[in-house]
Amino acid sequence: MDTAFPRPRSRPPGAAGPRSISVASGDSRFGGKGLSRRFGLLMAVLMLACSARMGIAAPGCREALAQHAVCEPANKLAAGAMRSSRLEAVSVMQDVGSGALVVFAASQPSALDVSTQVLPLSLSKVFLAASWWDHKQPDLLENASSGKPVDVHEMLVGGSDSSARQLALALRKSVGTPTVLADLQRYGFNRGDGSSWSDVDRQWRKRLTPQSGYARIGALDDENWSSALSIGESYMMTTALQVSSFFQAVGNGGVLCAPNARRMTRGVKPAKSIDCEAPTRVVEETTAKKLMAAALDTVQRGSARRIAGALHDVGWAIGGKTGTGGRAGAPMDAQDGWFAGLVFDRQGKARYTVATFVRRGGLGAGHAAEISVLLARFLAGQNTPKHGSQ
Repeated sequence: MDTAFPRPRSRPPGAAGPRSISVASGDSRFGGKGLSRRFGLLMAVLMLACSARMGIAAPGCREALAQHAVCEPANKLAAGAMRSSRLEAVSVMQDVGSGALVVFAASQPSALDVSTQVLPLSLSKVFLAASWWDHKQPDLLENASSGKPVDVHEMLVGGSDSSARQLALALRKSVGTPTVLADLQRYGFNRGDGSSWSDVDRQWRKRLTPQSGYARIGALDDENWSSALSIGESYMMTTALQVSSFFQAVGNGGVLCAPNARRMTRGVKPAKSIDCEAPTRVVEETTAKKLMAAALDTVQRGSARRIAGALHDVGWAIGGKTGTGGRAGAPMDAQDGWFAGLVFDRQGKARYTVATFVRRGGLGAGHAAEISVLLARFLAGQNTPKHGSQ
């Protein structure tokens, strides 16, 4: 839920809440209220990101990305930022064209990891819209009660729960419950297969075997059905790995690649290209384009607008969906938060997914989005030419 919470209440004096991360240098809007106290590790983390943006590659990371292998310095960057800001959080990034895992980071893997089941929150709206558009439903849903149509694109951009509820009911009426459940299974829910890796380093296999995401909504009445698909706080669970895989398909024109998680091998000449293994169409190409457009608008003028422009100086862009909630009765800064979407290069091509979940860290447009931008800036730096090269 992105829009229905009361104003945040301050923490009791002396309480150790999460510290803000600000990664848009010189922009006081980015950190929002309570801009961060700067100290040791966080400053080192931000200096590392700045070095990467200037094309000064962290050891092994440029080579790792060329091999479509995990960028372990980026893992350390994300985990360090999370811990130094006292956040319990996870982040996942994949190469869009191949499905290769690039980043998987967690501040406390024993308590919350990239394979841990969590609520989808308002990310449920993305899956709802995907199913709607996959069945060639109109971009505008007529609303007999108010006379004002529901714009599906704007529902995603602004995060309207009421619009999403109407869309969920209209979808059920139009295509039927079994069809929606089949779509959700294609998107990664109710699969029960645990892992679909094409290749994974054996030392990482346990961490990267996700708990199964589920959507137990088939027998729900209309009220609970619409709530589950609009707010994502009941009857559904997902993981950061599942969310990232879905966005990998979206960025790849709707085609899912079987993911892999490989360590970099020093001195190995990278292949000119790495194919998408076991390609599977997850969403229609037209749906993928609409989801990407909505993700970009969400950052430019929607629920994630506080990070608009955060990558302009490196020529890249980020788009995504926020989610906030899951903690009934808790203040805003103690809610769970999601930011998930895609990172686009200078040519406007989707290059990486990003899926960041922060437990009890407040708005998805806050810490979760800021960690996502921090990683995006780092990887953008790793993709710039080395100094002196063409």
